[in-house]
Amino acid sequence: MNLALVARLLASFTLFFTGLVALPLLVAAFEADSAFRTVRGFAWAASLGSVTALGLRLLGRDAEPEFFRREGLAVVGLAWVMAGVLGGVPLYASGTLADFADAFFESISGLTTTGATVYNTAGNPAPEELPSSILLWRSMLQWIGGTGVILVFTVLLPTFGLTGKNLLDSEAVGVSRQDQKPRVREQSQLLFRLYVSLTVLCAAGYWLAGMGGFDALCHALTTLATGGFSTRNYSIGQFDNVGIELCSILFMFLAGTSFLLMLSAARGRDVRILHRNPEFRAYTALTLILIAFVTLALRFWGRSIADPGIELTKDYSNLGTCLRDASFQVVSILTSTGYGSTDFQNWPKIALFALVACMLIGGSTSSTAGGFKIYRVLVCLKLVGFSMRRFIRPRTVEKLRVGEEVVPNGAISTILTLLILWFGSVAAGTFLIGLDERLDMLSAFTASASMMGCTGPSITAVLPALDGTFALANPGQLNLGPYGGYGDLDSFVKVFMSGQMVLGRLEILAPLALMFPAFWRD
Repeated sequence: MNLALVARLLASFTLFFTGLVALPLLVAAFEADSAFRTVRGFAWAASLGSVTALGLRLLGRDAEPEFFRREGLAVVGLAWVMAGVLGGVPLYASGTLADFADAFFESISGLTTTGATVYNTAGNPAPEELPSSILLWRSMLQWIGGTGVILVFTVLLPTFGLTGKNLLDSEAVGVSRQDQKPRVREQSQLLFRLYVSLTVLCAAGYWLAGMGGFDALCHALTTLATGGFSTRNYSIGQFDNVGIELCSILFMFLAGTSFLLMLSAARGRDVRILHRNPEFRAYTALTLILIAFVTLALRFWGRSIADPGIELTKDYSNLGTCLRDASFQVVSILTSTGYGSTDFQNWPKIALFALVACMLIGGSTSSTAGGFKIYRVLVCLKLVGFSMRRFIRPRTVEKLRVGEEVVPNGAISTILTLLILWFGSVAAGTFLIGLDERLDMLSAFTASASMMGCTGPSITAVLPALDGTFALANPGQLNLGPYGGYGDLDSFVKVFMSGQMVLGRLEILAPLALMFPAFWRD
């Protein structure tokens, strides 16, 4: 293990990440009511980052340019933890969060594009009460995480005469297609331009639909990152604006699509490239099927429920209301964005089952979305059919294909390993989170799945009343749903859930490898 080179690369990353503090620091300087506290918070972050970068640079001053897969995995895993700590410093030092465990959770939630928040719970201020600089920093954390901290290294590595292929492989586990293993330098630059372009278009769309300029910027940053942090207490639902919701649905769906595939379509100026891709076809079909399913479930349920976020009553005997809320929430949860347009916890169970399925499946590979990923689900389904045919006709000679592509045996075994580890991690998380006697089992399970899928909101069991209101059913009256938060959980649980978010974002194998002592031995 070339630890000196790992330290040198981490020093460059830390310096880059610290430099990002400059923008919210500038905004903080013009905040009349909280300038001192917020400037102090970002100044502390800049100071700590600079000192850390200097220390790492000294450790790596004699680094040999030998960069292999182990070094790549070490850099990626350690960079996420380091960014989580540095990202939490402004939140803690500015006084907006009194507990550093909360600040670390919020920072990791941002960087992993999970969107779970501790604000507006446990005595922490609501998002609407936060200074603009802190709101901007939260959104920036998600946007940075959406690009993948990995893309930073594709810019840094060539300065050392190195390649970033090993780094990119750590975020594309179990994907064998050549279009998912890009030529690092050229492709990363093009992907970044695409990401920036879509963010600008999204911000313009939000602004034209009626959002203020600052809200439009922050929401665009978190939409393309499929992050879900909002500047409002009740997320997108608080705007109660159909145009804003349509804009959000469109760009959430695009963010859940493979960016490499969109780049291929843009470069070839041929949208048929999207249609020919089996993962995109499955992603589109699944989205439409789930929207139709939830819409019909809400329509046949046909009840009216109170929505405290927008101080209205949702009438689900109206097909338009059903389609509007179903479309938004299905796309939001399937892409792991986690925005809320309504408090869906009081929906019928069959609709909630569909949202849980969205939470587990996630978006496309090479997108900013979390979850197990559509492509891997396709491989698993194909494998079931393949195994049945082999069972019936043992002498059949056949290769497993997804579309026209043959899936190598190595990729299949990796995907099955990920499947076992992914659901095993959800189960282990359910057990540990469920030890908190204030939570019901549904909350523990969906919280664990939400952290692993980088989704954000969970589903809390509720007791509905005849007037459309509902009460929380868990003993501690903790709301982990779209209008709730995680601040009331124990610090240990929040740190554990932060680890789940990193596991889910880096797709388990890379961070798990760092835990084996043999990994660090020469």
